Amino acid sequence: MKLGRNIFGVGAMTGISRVFGFVRDMLIARFLGAGRMSDIFFAAFKLPNLFRDLLGEGALSAIFIPMYTDMKKDESFAKNVFSWLMVILLGITIVFEIFMPFITWVLAPGFAEDPGKLQLTVTIARIMFFYVIFICGAAFLSAVLNAHSRFILAAFMPVLLNIMLICALVGSIWYGNQYIIYVMAATVVLSGIIQFCVLWNRIRSKHFGLRLIIPHWNTQIKNMFKRFGVSLVGSGFYQITIIVGTLVASWQSGAVSWLYYSDRMVQLPFAMIGLAVGTVLISSISKALTEKNMRSVYLQQNSSMRKSMMLIMPCVVGLFVLAEPIIRILFQHGAWTAESTHAVALAIQIQCLVLPAMLISQIYSKTLYASQDVNTPVRTSVISLGVATIIYLALFPFVGYLSIPIGVVASGYVKNYLLGRVCRKRELVKTDKKTIFAIFAFAMISGAFGILLSTVSIANVWALGIAICAFGILYLPTAFIIDRFIIK
Repeated sequence: MKLGRNIFGVGAMTGISRVFGFVRDMLIARFLGAGRMSDIFFAAFKLPNLFRDLLGEGALSAIFIPMYTDMKKDESFAKNVFSWLMVILLGITIVFEIFMPFITWVLAPGFAEDPGKLQLTVTIARIMFFYVIFICGAAFLSAVLNAHSRFILAAFMPVLLNIMLICALVGSIWYGNQYIIYVMAATVVLSGIIQFCVLWNRIRSKHFGLRLIIPHWNTQIKNMFKRFGVSLVGSGFYQITIIVGTLVASWQSGAVSWLYYSDRMVQLPFAMIGLAVGTVLISSISKALTEKNMRSVYLQQNSSMRKSMMLIMPCVVGLFVLAEPIIRILFQHGAWTAESTHAVALAIQIQCLVLPAMLISQIYSKTLYASQDVNTPVRTSVISLGVATIIYLALFPFVGYLSIPIGVVASGYVKNYLLGRVCRKRELVKTDKKTIFAIFAFAMISGAFGILLSTVSIANVWALGIAICAFGILYLPTAFIIDRFIIK
């Protein structure tokens, strides 16, 4: 029950953040459309966003929490890691500020074909990269709170970024659209500072003893950063896969923005369900593995699989069936065109198919990290990136930007298979027959209701809301009854 409450709490906070995120994206679509200016903002934001995702939802917490738990939550270890992290982040920021023109060209080489586009992207990227210091520091503070089973405040922090960007966009009515992209970049940095200060205040108020010290090198730190370096590659490969896709897509006008919006739609259910499961599970499984309680590990895994797949299956069906009306109703205003709506909807219909694989991979990878195995996730991620890149390059001449979501789906299932095979071989995972049957039943029920949903005509936001609510009212009680029946 405690596991379920924590997952629900983190998922709810993430959901609130994503709702504000969609309001933000609707305003960006209205003011910037899906063209030159939006391409610049999203490409510039991609780099600091990558660091945030890697450290906030990936390598840092995946390595720090199991070690911190195994060391009985040693305050001196936490202070030393924190101090080293801030020194490293400062160094990274200086290097990236110097070499930003080259880095931006590598990430979006197609921008060089449009006069002035690459230069403006470099300027905006330089402003926003200061966000990395504060948001990655905030990610570490969140990991400390999570290790102490305090999840909610850290999960709420991304809401601040979205609220502040919404205010910046609305404020453009008074200060003019010509400055909007600069104001948005400065707002991103300010939000990072505020998130860091809020979490720091909570850490200090809870007397965890965390503070900056003169960092010193010892065996613990050496092991920490050795694992972190390896894990950084593995846990960030989904984001790296998206960045490689951005590089390829930059050769097609508007494609960077189309893929951004499609990825945002697909990431909404994954963030609310998959990332919430991963955030909570790594702390609880780390504790169970420290106590050598494998029965608890298996129970948590199977419960997480059933409940998360019960929720993700209707999301897959809903996104596939409703992709075009969702994008048309939410974004087709102002500078946004019908062509962009159709392009984003096609990408969503393909990319949403990877959600089940991404969710199960979360459970596998967090279990491996909790067992302090960082090498396996890296190897599987390298293979999956290779698969994605080959598909990007092979299919782009034929289907254009759609090669990116196709590659994401294929690589996602490859990674899921490889992670699952290793976990089962080491007896770190045991999926019981009830869980397999439940997942199959959830998929069949979602598909059946999805067919009914496809027959409904959706012309406005009210019809869209009613259709989604009706889908949920029909599906969730049925799925819940099946889940209860299977457990008994």
